Amino acid sequence: MIFVAVGTQFPFNRLIEYMDAWAADHNEEVIAQISDGDYTPKHMKWERFLDGEQYNKNIAEASMFVSHAGMGNIISAREQQTPIIVMNRQFALGEHRNDHQAEGLKWMGKLKGVLTASNQEELFAQIHTIQSSNFSQMVCPSMTVGNDHLSNYIADFINE
Repeated sequence: MIFVAVGTQFPFNRLIEYMDAWAADHNEEVIAQISDGDYTPKHMKWERFLDGEQYNKNIAEASMFVSHAGMGNIISAREQQTPIIVMNRQFALGEHRNDHQAEGLKWMGKLKGVLTASNQEELFAQIHTIQSSNFSQMVCPSMTVGNDHLSNYIADFINE
């Protein structure tokens, strides 16, 4: 199962449309949290919002997590050892009030277990990368040490 989430602050129709198109052509369950977006998926299960327990359960059970470029989702994916693809909202497309997420993709893509995409072609290629390799075992080390280990890892990366 692939879990897709756009967060709760802004809709992200483009990501949901891309994943719905992908789901139409592939025989894999896709579950999405779509917020208040205008686009209604036709080929995947969806909810506008999920409680924290269900959200975390979906991340834990997913073969991969496709998300807006939110640090909280990266942390959650790492804690669950679930590969994550993050896609940025773009100011030019009216998806956000600035382009800070585009800048964030540059450093997010350097984190272990995190792939990035800014368009449909890149997103589909990253899905293929995860599905066609042993990606999760190579780049998602166990996070059983707890949140302190992850926090230190992120702090060390930012300080570099």
